[in-house]
Amino acid sequence: MQAFKVHEQIVTDYKDYLKSFNIISDKRINAFVDDAFKKDEYIPEPLIQFNPSYKRAAAIQTLINEGVIHRDIEKTFGKFNLFVHQEEALRKGAAGKSFIVTSGTGSGKSLTFLGTIFNHLFKHQEEPGVKAILVYPMNALINSQEEEIKKLAANFGDDFPVTFRKYTGQESEEQRQEVESNPPDIILT
Repeated sequence: MQAFKVHEQIVTDYKDYLKSFNIISDKRINAFVDDAFKKDEYIPEPLIQFNPSYKRAAAIQTLINEGVIHRDIEKTFGKFNLFVHQEEALRKGAAGKSFIVTSGTGSGKSLTFLGTIFNHLFKHQEEPGVKAILVYPMNALINSQEEEIKKLAANFGDDFPVTFRKYTGQESEEQRQEVESNPPDIILT
């Protein structure tokens, strides 16, 4: 498999790079470090996992036709069949029930909570003020989620009815004042 050869080359190059910083005068310590490089103690073996196949469920359009979710969800997220955990979460969220989704990377967890939030916002567009607060432990996650919401807004088009802003402490005083004086629908913090 080509991926393993690429990995091997990257590891070799990275070890060479790391060794270039090892200017150790003491011969015993230098020998110990060289031995660690040879035994792959600096860089562990790759972790290889296969994503499970998630069970398919209803199409987004089906939930729209049933009146479970707002029609603009399809305009935002696109047309496709949901996975079972997504359908169950959207149904619970639309019914005002709490839910927790635990599934693997790439399984569409973001759709479950953003779909539920957007569904609520699409149904309550006339209500002013903050309606959702997304809390993340790191600014990098906030920035990533903001980019995802921007992509969803682009899918929807120019008249995307959901407003969102970051409020993390990284913003300027002017930006914070703007959020406070003109509250968005969603705050990412």
